[in-house]
Amino acid sequence: MTQKEFESKWIALIEKEMIKKFPDEFIDLSDCEIVIMPGTFLMIGSEFFGNYEIVDTSGQAHFNFDNYFKVKYILYSNRNKPAQILRPLKEEKIVSAVKEYERLMDSIVRDIGKDYKKVFQDSQQFPKVSNHIFTALNLQRY
Repeated sequence: MTQKEFESKWIALIEKEMIKKFPDEFIDLSDCEIVIMPGTFLMIGSEFFGNYEIVDTSGQAHFNFDNYFKVKYILYSNRNKPAQILRPLKEEKIVSAVKEYERLMDSIVRDIGKDYKKVFQDSQQFPKVSNHIFTALNLQRY
């Protein structure tokens, strides 16, 4: 098996069996507000005195939060560039959803790593391979 074949195998497996839709599968949909999304790739911008910006690729700011979990929530929710998302009204629900999602991402990386070591015992390319897999699926872990 080549590394390219390994990556393809894991991309298909994650898409079909492992990934959950964030945030919908991590929150109670009843106690939420609607957040309008810009429909573009988003990333963490500058931090000013404990406030974090979320910007698009041109540097235009779209959100500003005083809590890093709120930043992560928006970024994880933006995987498929939706027009709008649901965000819990209670901050502890946001924190809980983000932590649960990150546990899922970490377990996926561990599973890929275990399989990688079985298939490619002497290779040191796992970081590169796992990055390719996550990039292909538009998954991020902050």
